[in-house]
Order: sequence, then C-alpha cells, then structure tokens
Amino acid sequence: MDYLGKFEYSMDAKNRVFIPAKYREALKEGFIVCKAPDKCVYVYSEEEWEPVAEQVKALRPDERISAKALRRYKTEFFQNADNAKLDSQGRFTVNAGLVEYAGLGKKIVIAGSGNKLEIWDADRYEEEFADLPSEEEIDVEVIF
Repeated sequence: MDYLGKFEYSMDAKNRVFIPAKYREALKEGFIVCKAPDKCVYVYSEEEWEPVAEQVKALRPDERISAKALRRYKTEFFQNADNAKLDSQGRFTVNAGLVEYAGLGKKIVIAGSGNKLEIWDADRYEEEFADLPSEEEIDVEVIF
C-alpha cells in the first residue's frame, strides 16, 4: 500500500493523534512509530516495518563504524520505536519521547510518504517544505 496525501489534525493534551480514515483499516492490527531523520515521526505498518528493522539488524561493524558504536546505534534506533494500536475512534497515543523529539505541538500534519506516514509539527512542516528544490535541481525525472 502506498500512503498518499496531506492531512491536518490536532493532537490532544494526552498526545492522541488521528490516523487518516482511509488508512485505519490497513493499520487496525497495529503499527510501529519511530524517530525519523528529519525531526518528525514515521508510522510504518507492521509489514513495511519488517524490512527497515531487518536492515538495521543486519548492519555490521567495519572500518567506518566500531562494534560499540554500532551497538549504540541499534539500541538508539529500536528503543525509540514503539508499537501502537488505534483506539475505537481511530487515534493512537504518541509517546512523550517522540513528541519531544519531533517538537510536536497541538497542530500537526500527517503526510503520506509512499511506504509510510510522517507526522510533523504543522509549523515545522511548512518551514521544511516551503522551498522545495525543482526536479532539475535534484536531477530527478519521474515518468508519468
């Protein structure tokens, strides 16, 4: 399944967030939320999470990264991921650590990103996506 679209919601005082209605069925059995490199939160279906987790588990030390540094990276990666489940209203609770990491305020944006959803603080989202480079600037051509 591809996750598409942009959705604007409010996060309540208990850090509960609605998942867009069209994705609730796909995520009803549970999903994984985790830190994302761009200071947002990723939401993966369990199916989409597996290859991500396997990729991290398969990392091996080499000349670029020591065994100790790699162990710390793996611990950091997995300790900041969380299993989540929707309540009867289609919401889930974002844990406090992820709320703090991503700087999530009351207004949030949920953006489709292909194999996952991204949860952004609304103001930060607008800043990040205000000046996107053109296809020519990033040397990408998508054939429609």
